[in-house]
Amino acid sequence: MSNYSYLYDEFPEVISGEQLRQILHISKRKCAWLLNGGTIPCSDTCQRTRRYSIKLDDVIDYIIASENVAVNVKPLRTPEGFREQLIDEWFDVPDVLTISDVAGITGYTPNAVDRWIVKGSLRSVTVQTGIITCREWLADFYCGDGYNIVKKVDKHRKLLRKLLI
Repeated sequence: MSNYSYLYDEFPEVISGEQLRQILHISKRKCAWLLNGGTIPCSDTCQRTRRYSIKLDDVIDYIIASENVAVNVKPLRTPEGFREQLIDEWFDVPDVLTISDVAGITGYTPNAVDRWIVKGSLRSVTVQTGIITCREWLADFYCGDGYNIVKKVDKHRKLLRKLLI
C-alpha cells in the first residue's frame, strides 16, 4: 500500500464518485458500474448528486487487486520462425508504412494502429508528412504485443491460421 500513500495526501479518507473517477481515470459510466456492482464497496444515498461515499482504503485495495490480475496474465509465446514467416508473407509490402498503410495490411482501424504507437507497442518515427513505421517493426509488433491481442480482426486470424498450420 506504500506505493499509493500519496493518495492519502491528496484525498480525504472518504471520497466521492467524482474523486474516484479522478483517481482511476475512468468515465462516469464505468465509475457507476464499479460502485453499483459492488466491485468497490461504497455507501449509496441514491441522490442525484454526491451519491456515493467511498473509503479511500477500498479504492487502494481495488487498484492493487487490479494490478495483481494484470501481472498474473501470461502472454502467449510466438512460435519459432514466426517472424521470418511474417517477413516472407509481407515481401511485397513497402519498407516504409504510414498508419493507414498498417491499417490496410492488418485489417485494424487507423485508431487502433495509433493506439499501438502511442502505447509504444509499435515502433514509429515522426517525419514532416506524419508518423511512419516499417515492415520490420510491424513484424516485431506482431511477434510481441500484436500476437497477444485478445479481439483479433478477421484478417489477423486468417494470417495466423495460414502461418501456423
